[in-house]
Amino acid sequence: MPRTTRLMLAAACATALTACGTTTPTAAPATGGTAPAPAPSPSLSPSPSPSAAPTTKGPKLVKSDMSELENFAIDFGVPVVITTSGDAGDEYVLDAHPDGSVDFTGTAVTETTRMTMRPAKVRKRTERNKNSVIIVASPATTTSAPESCVTDEREGVLTMQPCEPGAAAQSWRLVPYGDSGMFELNGAHTAIEVDEGKIVKEDGWSALQATAVKP
Repeated sequence: MPRTTRLMLAAACATALTACGTTTPTAAPATGGTAPAPAPSPSLSPSPSPSAAPTTKGPKLVKSDMSELENFAIDFGVPVVITTSGDAGDEYVLDAHPDGSVDFTGTAVTETTRMTMRPAKVRKRTERNKNSVIIVASPATTTSAPESCVTDEREGVLTMQPCEPGAAAQSWRLVPYGDSGMFELNGAHTAIEVDEGKIVKEDGWSALQATAVKP
């Protein structure tokens, strides 16, 4: 074979080997077994960043400290009517009206004067929030509607609103008054005083009492 021909063949083989080196070899198919499953495609959803983690709104709610009232003649957790004391003359009863307003114009045990006092929920028990209660409408006829609580909307204005655990406007500080069983109620905006069924800012009767409703 002429020398020139041999040189041309050697150059051609070198070029072919160089091209083969840049090609990824294909694995031979396996025999006698199941072919491996294809690798899963990566998720298109981005991984949550640390800032996306849920946050807490504060300490867990706990019941107000009611230990001071354990031996006080007040019924908690059962339907009662909340009334003015005998010193006020006629007995005026805390009453909820169809328009949502609340006053002391009630005169008897009715569906709208039945209330239940329960310990209020607080973030942390303190001296300021001890003896705090919520006042929940408790009609004898049960319904599927959410519970309603007496809410201190603004000074002298009380309304019935859906109960919200921990809501400051629905927390009432119960302060023992005089004889056992008498008390005052102080809300977020209103210290309750009653004059002829109306809630007044001053010169009213502040002593209240709660009488359990017979089944």
